[in-house]
Amino acid sequence: MSRRIRLLSLLAALAVGCAVAFVLAPRAGQPARAIAADVCVPKRGDTMLGTALLHVPKRAKAPLPLVMAFHGAGGTGPGMADYSGLSDTAERYGFAVLYPTAGSSRHFWSLNANMPPDDVGRIKALLPQAEQAACADTTRIYATGVSNGGGFSARLGCELAGTIAAVAPVAGGYRALDDCPDGRQVSVLEIHGTSDHVVPYNGKPPDYKGAVSGFLAGWVRRDGCDAKATHTRPERGVLRFTHANCDAGLGVEHLRLAGTDHGWPGASPPWPRHNPSQLEANEEVWRFFDAQRLPTS
Repeated sequence: MSRRIRLLSLLAALAVGCAVAFVLAPRAGQPARAIAADVCVPKRGDTMLGTALLHVPKRAKAPLPLVMAFHGAGGTGPGMADYSGLSDTAERYGFAVLYPTAGSSRHFWSLNANMPPDDVGRIKALLPQAEQAACADTTRIYATGVSNGGGFSARLGCELAGTIAAVAPVAGGYRALDDCPDGRQVSVLEIHGTSDHVVPYNGKPPDYKGAVSGFLAGWVRRDGCDAKATHTRPERGVLRFTHANCDAGLGVEHLRLAGTDHGWPGASPPWPRHNPSQLEANEEVWRFFDAQRLPTS
């Protein structure tokens, strides 16, 4: 082999090595979470990661969006999978779902920094494992949940801003949340029934803290959206509120379900027991998530 040919071969090998290193390298100031999609094979089906259930679609193709779904008080990750039916939705649309289990003996998610245990820290430690097993697209990590889990997904939207692209709390409890500092931004879809008796739509007296309107107002301001929302009626009993002109790449929406009680709309067995709208939370949550990405620069 001539000296010229050997030199060209060496340069080609270096170029391939640099390309692989570029795919694997994290962005400045971020942990090494990126997955090389061309070499990662998703672990399809159901896998337990400790007490968390990870579901990866049978026909998964990397990189995959990853949705974290948080159970209500007293539940478990596998229980949330059965209750919500979100894994079936994941099979239809091609995303992975992680169903963690709360760390307390009561299986209640901690909603603020003074409430033990450190569930936020546990999720930070769990997320890279799930991303690796699912060959996740780290610009497309999302969080949703119901009731206490909905409130916890809202907490993660603040504390993991920059890691999570969007959150979608369903019938969430917001009263115990810490104030979210200015500068934190994440896209938000909030789904809530006006007849919710567990976490009332307008909050609980005497201060009505935790009202849906107050929770949304904070994110509208932090995300730079128009304070006044436009609204449409996508189906009977449903009002969709959309705040326009948010900062680039962000969105804030709310689905108000007239007469709907507490729970995950569309869950099986039927819960909430009274859901005049017949809205399917799974479809609405994924519709919103599918449009959201973290900025890549």
